Amino acid sequence: MKEWNREQVELHMLISLARSQRALCRIIESVADHVEGSEHLAGHVAANLKSISDYQHVMMMKLSKQSARKPVTGKPGKPWMNKHV
Repeated sequence: MKEWNREQVELHMLISLARSQRALCRIIESVADHVEGSEHLAGHVAANLKSISDYQHVMMMKLSKQSARKPVTGKPGKPWMNKHV
């Protein structure tokens, strides 16, 4: 694939992701009033929105060519120094 064509495809994907994010915001606002009284429905909607959000995150990481590293917790080790430098 030519470089300019690839860049256009990536641009269209980013525009689609941004449109999807705006749609999710509208969904959340419209559903918020209905789920306020039902804890079960609220949990179900939250799980579905989490799935969509995770999918969008993976797509964004692939488009930006970033690795999806998980944060590491714990005590850091001592810095490694090369003795020959």
